[in-house]
Amino acid sequence: MNSFSPVAKKLPEGHPIKVYYQESALIQELLFELNDANPAEDFQKYFKIFNQLKAIEKRFVRIENQLFPYLEKRGWEGPIEKIWALHNKLREQIKLLSTYNSERNIDKIKDNILCLTNSIERLLTIEDTKLFPNSMELITDEDWKDVCLGDEEIGWMLEEKPKSFSTNF
Repeated sequence: MNSFSPVAKKLPEGHPIKVYYQESALIQELLFELNDANPAEDFQKYFKIFNQLKAIEKRFVRIENQLFPYLEKRGWEGPIEKIWALHNKLREQIKLLSTYNSERNIDKIKDNILCLTNSIERLLTIEDTKLFPNSMELITDEDWKDVCLGDEEIGWMLEEKPKSFSTNF
């Protein structure tokens, strides 16, 4: 994972791909913490980490509504369907775990959390090896500025708002 990260690091501050990689780092940290947390011993710690991870929905919405339309315009459609299906699978897993969390069903949480974390890791690999490199190849700088405007409306997983990309031109 993170084979495209060196390219992303060289991008200007606030570039959507750079922001996605900042979020990827946060997600990986949360996955590590979540896998390390034991809901039976410290449910509150586990629950806090899980809730932070649920903010991944903002990332899904940004990708689906911001990146995908530009990629579709340029004919990159097949992979989009697969990524969107994976987003939906993750949404279902998060919803299921949220139900188990509300019930404090520790056995079901333990049975399902690894599936969620493995699926998210798989998604991050697909983004790193396919989605982001193709996005950089197909989407123009002008398009990226438009993407940033929509990103602003949706929000990010990050605690602090990223710098505006459009100011870097």
